[in-house]
Amino acid sequence: MRTFLAVCVLALVLSACGATPRDSARDFSGPKRSVAAAVEDVEDAARKDDPGRLCKALLSPRLLATLVKQGTNCTTAVKEAFKDADSLDLTVDEVAISGNTATAKVTSGTGSKKKTDTLELERDGTTWKVSSLRA
Repeated sequence: MRTFLAVCVLALVLSACGATPRDSARDFSGPKRSVAAAVEDVEDAARKDDPGRLCKALLSPRLLATLVKQGTNCTTAVKEAFKDADSLDLTVDEVAISGNTATAKVTSGTGSKKKTDTLELERDGTTWKVSSLRA
């Protein structure tokens, strides 16, 4: 049975046919660029097969606490999600910020496998961290 995090990460994972990653954070400025950069960091961690970075630096404390309550080991769940992925290609299309929360509309995949999701992020000090995914 897949854990919440594995499902969340896998929802963003689609075959990108070897596409070169594009830094869509460059399309934004100011605080919106910081939110988009946090999403790009998730893509980078997945491409580098670095579940430790995703769990320790890119997911919100609230999301991590939820995983612990569910009896889930974040690193194990993320490793499994990375293993199941063919490749990652995330593009941030829109960013909205409201106080200490933000949403990022993200497109993954290409062609018939193209999918749009919305990531929710929370400000943690001076950084943005993923708190959930809503399809």
